[in-house]
Amino acid sequence: MHLKTLLLANAFAVASFVSAGAVEPVGAPDFNIASSIDLKALDTANFYDVLVPAAKAEGEIVFYDFGESEKDLFAEIIHRFEDKYGVKVDYHQVDGEQAVQQLIAAKQASQPAPVDIFWMPNGQVRVANESGVIANLPLNTMLPSAPDLAENPATVSRGYVHGGIVAPFHRNQTAIAYDTRAIEPGSEPKTFPELLAFAKANPTKFAITNPTRGGSGSGFLETAILALSPADCQTRLYDYTLTPEEAEAWAAGPCLDPVMAYFKEIRPYVEFTNGNSDTLNLMANGQATVATVWEDMVFDFIGRGLLPPQIKSRLLAEGEVGDGDGAMIPSGAQHVAGALLFMDYLMSDEIQLYKLSVNGSRSARTGLDIAAALSPEVVERLVPQDQYDDYARPRIVGTVTDAASARFVTEILQGT
Repeated sequence: MHLKTLLLANAFAVASFVSAGAVEPVGAPDFNIASSIDLKALDTANFYDVLVPAAKAEGEIVFYDFGESEKDLFAEIIHRFEDKYGVKVDYHQVDGEQAVQQLIAAKQASQPAPVDIFWMPNGQVRVANESGVIANLPLNTMLPSAPDLAENPATVSRGYVHGGIVAPFHRNQTAIAYDTRAIEPGSEPKTFPELLAFAKANPTKFAITNPTRGGSGSGFLETAILALSPADCQTRLYDYTLTPEEAEAWAAGPCLDPVMAYFKEIRPYVEFTNGNSDTLNLMANGQATVATVWEDMVFDFIGRGLLPPQIKSRLLAEGEVGDGDGAMIPSGAQHVAGALLFMDYLMSDEIQLYKLSVNGSRSARTGLDIAAALSPEVVERLVPQDQYDDYARPRIVGTVTDAASARFVTEILQGT
């Protein structure tokens, strides 16, 4: 199916089953954002009729991007948006943490926010929301272009339950990469026992990123915790009220013992690397044939010729964790109609598929037919879609990851 046909089909589907319920604030009786439009009268049926003329009257929006390498991606998205709606986007790349502090300072000074929509780091959502600088808009349900958001990424950011006020624009996924020049597709390690057996049979050919130096390593450690820790220990792994002290006690106790035992057994046969790129460099020069990776980094490295196309990614059958960063509208935003219209566009079929084709960034949209919409060359660089659907898991509570990583350094890397 061609992309245009797919988009038309999805648009019809959206029109057929999206609820036209009115917008209600998240976690409060009233909205914490002032607007020229009546937000409570807005629904998915009148969304564009209300917002398009209001956004054109506003004339522009200010957009913050905290990423380090998305400038070209957003330049194209902004160009398309401006052509479609005639609303100018004033674009700025920012430091994510500093931008949150800027918003907090503006609110404390009773000044308007300097930005209307902010793609922000997920680790800053808690402090931003608890400081009152995120508008309590139910983005998870109010955007007509995105009726099929998966619940966890649409309502949770790195273990913090925000209830839908941050839209999951970008998703990424940890994975296992393998080199098909050395490993026949289908015979690659698919489970933790198979990884151990592979490492013993092929010393130094399995590269594991240090969990304190790269997210593919901390994600692999989290995946091991989910796969190997006792079932009665796992209720705390998604307990978002867990304090750092409770997490340290969990990681110091018997719950983590089977995980540490696994890594102690595999340690003599693997290479621990100092970062995500270091791991991929070992694969590029053939020193490693299996490795812990980010799916989107493998996608990008192959696209830029830094990895050969024979490198493939897969998810372990026990499940592997993924993460992502979202976009929000500040409570002090001055161009609310334009911000909502741009947010809806960011989450649309067109942009979610475009983003995936450019940088391998997954979508929280569950209804997108990636194989039908994207070229075979692009699809080949991704984890197979059925594996992503079946095996992708949310990342666990960050305090547990930190405590487990500290124990990992002491017992595995330092060998004490």
